[in-house]
Amino acid sequence: MLKTLSEAKNYAINRVSEIEGEELLETEKILIQSQIEELFSDKLSDVISDEEVEALQAEDLDDLEWKLFYKVPNYVSLLEDTTAEFLAEYLSPSEK
Repeated sequence: MLKTLSEAKNYAINRVSEIEGEELLETEKILIQSQIEELFSDKLSDVISDEEVEALQAEDLDDLEWKLFYKVPNYVSLLEDTTAEFLAEYLSPSEK
């Protein structure tokens, strides 16, 4: 079970590396991390407004993530779905 965005990013990097059978370049790792962050942010914005996020008064990103974990009822499911969706799209052969 993925509980944090950091866990999701590491899991995705490890799965992609495992499936491709080689260590990923640092630029590819950064790309994966940013795509997961963006996709998850988009999904969160459907569930919680920017005003609600600001009202949480988080000290930093880690604090914000834990506050969202308790504020958003389906946070873990949303994170896991985002990661699975990203992996499915990232690993599927693109049509040319």
